[in-house]
Amino acid sequence: LAISIPLIIFGSAVILKYVLMDEFLSAVICWHYFGKRRSFPQLWKTKRFRSFNHFVLERLYLLQKLDLVRSIHGIPRPVVADLSALNDLRNGIAHSFFPQNRRRKPEWKRQSIFTEAGFERFLEDMGKLSDFFVERFWRGSPEDIDDRPDVTAPERRPAGA
Repeated sequence: LAISIPLIIFGSAVILKYVLMDEFLSAVICWHYFGKRRSFPQLWKTKRFRSFNHFVLERLYLLQKLDLVRSIHGIPRPVVADLSALNDLRNGIAHSFFPQNRRRKPEWKRQSIFTEAGFERFLEDMGKLSDFFVERFWRGSPEDIDDRPDVTAPERRPAGA
């Protein structure tokens, strides 16, 4: 079974970006339900957070997570469109040994993902999506600016803990 090198490289990059966007959405959902006062490593030590991740987040697909995030925060239409297109592209690549032979070829904004131009456009747009999540949720948006963790303060434990 011979698989071309571009298929492996481009396909791996698409799946990697899909997983990254899925993680961004998961983080936003977790912050909504658990706040930002405790870090994820701290939260993973709690049964409630582990259960939420194992029995809720792991069972949601990217588009379901996107719908949930959209119900919590205003997400611009171009971000929604790019995440939906990423989901379609990832499905086309991940569910076929030879995605280039599918009736609907793997494309990013009407360019083959297997061309230099298509792949560069894809990477550029994924960079913009990453920037959106980092700027909007990690640096603090108006609705959660007061809920950011103070990473400079020592961790406090409740009395008797």
